[in-house]
Formats: sequence, structure tokens, C-alpha cells
Amino acid sequence: MLLIAPTGTDLEGFAPNLSGQMTKLVSLRDVTRLEEVETYAVWQGRRVQVVKVAGGRASVQQWQWPVPDHPAARAIENGLWGAKVPVEELTEVVETVTEVPIAL
Repeated sequence: MLLIAPTGTDLEGFAPNLSGQMTKLVSLRDVTRLEEVETYAVWQGRRVQVVKVAGGRASVQQWQWPVPDHPAARAIENGLWGAKVPVEELTEVVETVTEVPIAL
């Protein structure tokens, strides 16, 4: 299953899932490279993971307690908190791409 963030353009064979991501089922033999992309940024002085960007807002999360004293922040579970914030509030954005070995 290929998984991508929505791009605003129709991509052949991709359909939205319940999380708003676009997915497409492909044969493993058609996959030549698999990559994991992680994005981190600073929000309100805290290093956070960016898990989704849609409509000018970013969903961010961090494993650190306590939850920030900010109206957008909320506890998720077991020390994990998250927030939906305007992308303009994110600074020091860093994206890492890691190749994932494919087990055939």
C-alpha cells in the first residue's frame, strides 16, 4: 500500500482513506525503493514531530510532559500531547528521509 499526503491534484489509482491520506494498493514486485519521511520543527520553543499538514494547519506531537499551557495543545496518551497549529508558527523545520529495506 502506497501512502501519500494529499497534493490537491488527482493521482491515478490513489483514493483517500479515513485519515485524509491518499492510498494505492500495488504489487510488491513493483516497488523498487521504500522511504520513510519524518518532519520535525520547533513550536512554542519545543521540538515537535509534524504528523500532518492540511489546509495551512499542522498537526504536531511530542512525547514530553506536561502538556504545554496553550489552548491548541491537548493530552493524547501516556505522556504524548498534540496540537493543531498554523504552519506559520513552525520554525526550524527539518525533514529526514530514510530508506527502509524491502523484505522480499
